[in-house]
Formats: sequence, structure tokens, C-alpha cells
Amino acid sequence: MFDDQLPPAPEVSPPDRRALYLRRRPKLFEEVVGQEHVTRTLKNAVRLGRPSHAYLFTGPRGTGKTSVARILYRAVNCDHLTADGDPCNVCQLCAAALNNRALDLIEIDAASNRGIDDMRDLRDKVAYRPGEGRYKVYIIDEAHELTSAAWDAFLKTLEEPPPHVIFVLATTEAHKVPPTIISRCQRFDFRRIPFQPTRDLLAQVAAAEGMHVEPAVFERLALVARGGLRDALGLLDQLAAFAGGDVDMDVARAALSLPSIEAVRGVLDGLTRRDPSSVMAVISDAAEGGADLRLFAEELVIHLRALLMLVTGADVRLNDELPEDEVAWLRERASAWSTGPLMRLVLTLSEALARTRDAAQFQVQTEVALLTACDAEGLTAAPVPPRESAPAPARERAPVPARERAPAPVPESAPVPVRESAPAPAAEGALPIASPVTDGESGLKLRWPDVIEQVRNRNSLLASTLGSAHPLGLEENVLIVAFATEFNRKSAEKTTNRQLIETAFQRVYGTAYRLRCIVPAAAEVGGGGLLDDPVINYATRTFGGQPRRVTDN
Repeated sequence: MFDDQLPPAPEVSPPDRRALYLRRRPKLFEEVVGQEHVTRTLKNAVRLGRPSHAYLFTGPRGTGKTSVARILYRAVNCDHLTADGDPCNVCQLCAAALNNRALDLIEIDAASNRGIDDMRDLRDKVAYRPGEGRYKVYIIDEAHELTSAAWDAFLKTLEEPPPHVIFVLATTEAHKVPPTIISRCQRFDFRRIPFQPTRDLLAQVAAAEGMHVEPAVFERLALVARGGLRDALGLLDQLAAFAGGDVDMDVARAALSLPSIEAVRGVLDGLTRRDPSSVMAVISDAAEGGADLRLFAEELVIHLRALLMLVTGADVRLNDELPEDEVAWLRERASAWSTGPLMRLVLTLSEALARTRDAAQFQVQTEVALLTACDAEGLTAAPVPPRESAPAPARERAPVPARERAPAPVPESAPVPVRESAPAPAAEGALPIASPVTDGESGLKLRWPDVIEQVRNRNSLLASTLGSAHPLGLEENVLIVAFATEFNRKSAEKTTNRQLIETAFQRVYGTAYRLRCIVPAAAEVGGGGLLDDPVINYATRTFGGQPRRVTDN
């Protein structure tokens, strides 16, 4: 038999070598994980034949925005739509879309096609009717990257598009999309996918791919992905390429440089015990073992945030983010922490993650942040609730001119008054104070240099003014600060300066204290020197001469 008489060989489909997250993309609305509030609305709109002309899909990366947009294209054009509003995925148009051969599904990357000319070209093309189905669907990915001029050119087309066009704008940063655009779209906010659905889906995909994976690995991947299903599937794909079909926790750590959960727990235990040597030992072992310290710090932030939620009683949905046994482990340690130190530590580590790219420098910053948290004063720096102090004894006062007398006498049972403006003179050595909180005063004074340092980062002159001041005590949520002169007090009470000082209180003391400025009476009659004022001191050193008090007489 000659070759031309042989029967044709059967067609063999080549193996699908695409990335795992592409192969396992959802094909129906009901297969989309964690976005029921979106898919239900879209299914009803398709089933009733009333799709919107424009949608804005916003949310974290890897949560299904473009996948849902592709399902929407097939659904609005499908010839055999199911009763629930899902595409059949069998008809010619659905098959073409699944094989990336759909002529009327146009995806535009706004990061590289972001100018006014690109939008003008789009505006000219939308007028042409679809070649296959009923609708042309334009998916504009990373829509926030478009320029202002491009948005202006696109606005009229979005406002009154042809009836055969549907626009889907996908973005991770909806705040960068102009309000005029948002108001012309139906907006859907995609949520981070909870921990348990991510873990369960990874197990299903691994079984379908013929992989044998230790269950603990799925939990680690779901935790590292932080609500992004695409990231989780990408990590699983990397493990499959590294180890073939059998994956245990040791393989996962070696392939992905994952820190062990024991290391994360070891650091948290060391912080709870305020044991700097054990904390440093765990970090050193993790770095030498090949763990990615950035991933290590990210997991620490996740656990510290969970502790913060437990301490503040906001842990209702914590099981959506962490395994149940991990939440139980953290709950046992929450009582050893207070809100202020946790806030400072989370903030410090988050800032280091955001700004530091050099690996060696990042390790140093992480170590310094954790060692600071191990400081005993750092963990006990939470504000002490105010207590009633014993009534101050009555003090003899020098005669006061009639025009300077207070309008009403002060009862003996009240604390010795402190004038907040134009203080009255007092006897030598009698420094009136405003009911300081005895237990908390040492803590306030100890961290006062940190307050000054926080202010110095924004306003060095105001920091110099605070350098000659000191905290006296607490009255409920008001922190009373004594200043050397009236000039300093008035300077601190300016609106912008007050806000800056109160922000520093929040960051250093961990509580939103309000500022109350006073000038102790003794400072006005010789108890405090004029040269204590940094402004007067500077003027004296610069221009010479001696400062002198000016009285009403």
C-alpha cells in the first residue's frame, strides 16, 4: 500500500503546557471562588437579557477579575445559555473563546496602551459591529494606568457606547480611576479569597493533576498567598515543577524558601517572653536555612495583626485568614500583649517591607524592630488608666494684685491650679502641678524623648520647643505638658503643631491622647530661666545681649 493510500492519522491534541492558573481558570460563574456577590448579580443580568454597558471590577490581584470578564463574554453571546445564566462552553462561540480565538473579545493592557492615541483608536473601532456574537466585550486591564488625557478621550464613548459593546475595566487601584468614569459603570469589589476555600481548591487541583501533597503544604501556600488564588496556584505549579508528583513540607520549604511555622512561632514566643537572645537565634537560623526573610517578615506581620485583632476583640473573622489551630495558639498568648506595642511593631515591620529592597539591610531593620519590641519598657508602655490622687495640701500664696486674681476661689480639695495663660506668681519653690498620675508618670517621662524625635522628623523647631517641656501627668485621655514659657505654650497650641504633637503621642504611647499645655507659675517668677526657651537662647547666641522679663508695671 502506498503512502497516499494510508488512512489519515487521528488528530492528537498537544498537551496543555500553560501555567497551572491558566489551565484551571474557572469556566462558569459558579466555579468562581469567593465572589458570590459578583457572580450572582451578573448571572441574573445575563439571564434577564439586561447586561450593563460598562463594569468596573476592582480588588486585589489574583481574585478573578479578568476570569469573570471572560465568562461574561461567553455568557452574553452563548446560543445555549443555561437556566442559571452560565455559558454552555460547548457551542462554536464558547469554544473559540476558551481557545483564545474569539474575535469580539478584546483585551487591552492599559499599562502599555495608556495614551490618548490608544483611546482614540478604541473609539473609532467600537463602532464596528461584532463579527460572531451579539456583543463585543472590551477588557481594559490595569485601567488605573490610563493618563488623564486618555480618560477624557474615553469618557464620551463610555457614556454613550454603541448597543453592541460592553466595557469591563479591571483595576487593583480604583481610587485612581476618575469619578466621572466610575459613575458611568456598575462597580463590583472583588474580595480576598478566605483561607479555607483557597486551601480546599489547592487540594482539588493537586488531586486533578495527579500530585501527592502533604496537607500542611496547602495551608502554608494558602497563608502565603494572602487571599490571591492566582498566587496560590502559581506556588503549587512551582512545587510540581520542582518535585514532580510528591510534595511534603521539606520540599516546599526548599523550593519556595518558605519560613517554617515553628520559626514564626519561635519569634512570637521570644517577643512574648521579652527574650532578645532567642529572637535573634531564630532569625539567624531562618536566614542561614535559606528562608526568604521578606516572606518571614510578612508572616510575622500577619500573626502580629492577628494578635492585635485578638487584643482589641475584633477577631470575629480571623478564621477566614488563619488555620483554626493557629488562631487558638495565638489566643493563648494574646493576654501578654497590649495594643500600643503591637501597633508600633506592625507599623515598623510594614514600613520596612514597603521601603527596603536590599536583603542585608532588610534583615538588620527586622532585627532592630524585634529587639526593640523585646524591651521590657516597650511591652509595658501601654497607657496606665488614671487614678484619683490625694488632694493637694493648701499652699500659702504671695499677695496677688486685684486685676490678676482668679474670678472664683479654688476649693482646698481640688488639685493646686495651674494657669493656662498669664499664670499668677507663686511662692518660691512651689511648683503647682495638675493631678499627675503617679503610676504612669515615669513611663510618660521615659518615652518623652521618643515623642520629641517623632516631632523632629516633621518640624525641628517645634521639637526644640518640646525639648524644654516635660509631661506632668494624665487626666482621663488628656496628657498635660508643662512648657518653660508662654511663647512655647502658644507655639505648641497652634492647630498644625498640636496635631503633630498628638500624632506623636499616638505613635509613641499607643493611645490617642489630647494635649493640654500649661506654664507652671514658678517658671514665670524665676523658677525657670529665660534661656531655657530655645528661641530666646538662639537669639541671645546670635545677636548678643541678655534677655529680660517684661512685667505689666
